[in-house]
Amino acid sequence: MKTTDFFDAPASTRFHGAFEGGLVLHSLNVYVQLVKLAELYGLGPDDGVDDPDASIALVALFHDVCKIGCYKQEMRWRKDKNQQWEQYPTWTFHEDFAYGGHGAKSVFLLQSFMKLSPEEASAINCHMGQWDATTYSNPTSVFERNKLAWLLHVADEAADFLMEGSNGST
Repeated sequence: MKTTDFFDAPASTRFHGAFEGGLVLHSLNVYVQLVKLAELYGLGPDDGVDDPDASIALVALFHDVCKIGCYKQEMRWRKDKNQQWEQYPTWTFHEDFAYGGHGAKSVFLLQSFMKLSPEEASAINCHMGQWDATTYSNPTSVFERNKLAWLLHVADEAADFLMEGSNGST
């Protein structure tokens, strides 16, 4: 992670975490929310999660590794309040390695470095829920069978809407 822009990259171009360091902040916010949700709803061996603390940390902190190296800053033009043209910095998305879906790419990248349990892999793959129709147009069956997957999805949404003030796009 130290050799990537994980600690400097934004989490999005215009919505939640659209600032330098937004990706790591969003990941930490998802962790905070996931810990609360797992405590509220319970998460353990009966849910296919042998080490809840480790799985929570792994899926929360690394669910968006697909965004590493994808954001570039560029200058654009706009009119200021006096209708004068000015340049301003903005983030753009430039994916060098297109894999398909958001969650699927994160799973693929993570499995290059560590072994994921089936519950962890499907949680990361489906964390976008209905927002990512490219990977799994109906994640309900996964959420019904995998509490960690549903909890990660809800934690991601809670971090986005409650902590980061997004309008709903990642």
